[in-house]
Amino acid sequence: MEVEIISRECIKPSSPTPSHLRTYNISLLDQFQPHVYVAILHFYPPNKASSSETSRVFKQSLSETLTLYYPLAGKAKDGLSVDCNDEGACYINARVNRDLSHCLKQPTQTIVSNFHPSGIVFTEVTPGAHVAVIQETLFSCGCIAIAFACPHTILDATGSTGFMKTWATIARQPSTGANLSSNFNASSIFPQTSTAFPEDLTAVNLTSFFHRNGKFVVKRFVFDGSAITKLKAKTMSSGVHNPTRAEVVYAVFLKCIMSALRVKSGKQKSALAINTMSLRRKVVPPIPETAVGNFVWIAPILSQVGDMKLSDFVRRIRESLSLINGDFVKSLEGDGGFNILCDSMNEFRKLCSKALSEGAEPIALNSWCNMGSYEADFGWGKPLWIPFFGAAKPPNGFFINLMDTRHGNGIEAWVVLDEETMPMLQHDMELRSLVSVDPSPLQIGLLSSKL
Repeated sequence: MEVEIISRECIKPSSPTPSHLRTYNISLLDQFQPHVYVAILHFYPPNKASSSETSRVFKQSLSETLTLYYPLAGKAKDGLSVDCNDEGACYINARVNRDLSHCLKQPTQTIVSNFHPSGIVFTEVTPGAHVAVIQETLFSCGCIAIAFACPHTILDATGSTGFMKTWATIARQPSTGANLSSNFNASSIFPQTSTAFPEDLTAVNLTSFFHRNGKFVVKRFVFDGSAITKLKAKTMSSGVHNPTRAEVVYAVFLKCIMSALRVKSGKQKSALAINTMSLRRKVVPPIPETAVGNFVWIAPILSQVGDMKLSDFVRRIRESLSLINGDFVKSLEGDGGFNILCDSMNEFRKLCSKALSEGAEPIALNSWCNMGSYEADFGWGKPLWIPFFGAAKPPNGFFINLMDTRHGNGIEAWVVLDEETMPMLQHDMELRSLVSVDPSPLQIGLLSSKL
């Protein structure tokens, strides 16, 4: 598939950034993230307006949004700061001579990555590079893809979603811009450190615990709301109080994957789930989605060899995540935060090393649920589909990422497994009764009839 680049330009903020905000310093928690670009991608239905008018709306509203998110209009200064010089976000106009329905009939990693800015996702952010890179791709049917890429050290997934929703709100209701705001308090609450992170405690090294050798494949498993209701009821019947959507979906995957590995190896093993979790709702009041920065943590979830029921896995998840609370977040604040962070990550490293030496199977977990991603409506309808950005370059390891579906309370799970284990998971009778595998995104909620 050939995506034709029509133009590149810089979209500057509608108002200049005050001189005292010229340098934006990232926080301690941001420093822990890899200094690479990540991206989110939204596919939209056709707009009744012309393509040129639609593009104008995107750019004008982006200019106003950049006034609120001023670091995104700057250039990377180094790994710790941004020069907020108002040179603007890089904006790429592109087109593809195909209908969206054709592209998303059976979307692959390669197809999805075509609509990201070329060669940028997961690449290192170099000094002088644009902080934000956006690509607008027009399909022959009038549908549009919008990709937004920025350094992981600037925004976490919730923050990126908050940016997209703010941009869409300003496009849809231009008069509301003056009433919207963003939050840049992270570096004052969690001040960055000039001390280098110990090499074995960096995020890259700590998450390497789940890396494996072999060939890996990606599959999407879509649960509708009724399937999740069944999982919740089954879990509650075993005495679990009010399980969440993410808890029961994680649990069913852990249960089915461990069952497959037990058949494959002839041994019953435990699971070491490495969960990326949000800290935003762990404090009172919650950290708003418009807060710029990373408010995430990684926590180990260790199952036991005898865990066989959904409720067993849900309890393990809760036990682990309950340790990360408001008091813990508070301990990371101020000048002593660096030492607390290192101590906590060292305990994480020791626990993972011990579990793996005892034969535990590592699986990475991540969730983008409950962020309101599909609320980013620019004025002619909410997104048709939002794929997981990691599909552009799936990890070499077992990985589960959860996304909301466009309608209802469903979940779209992006699962990465090796070539031997994935077919076993797909043929698990319990899982097959709950999901559809790799459906066209335009069939989720019967969207195809509208295009």
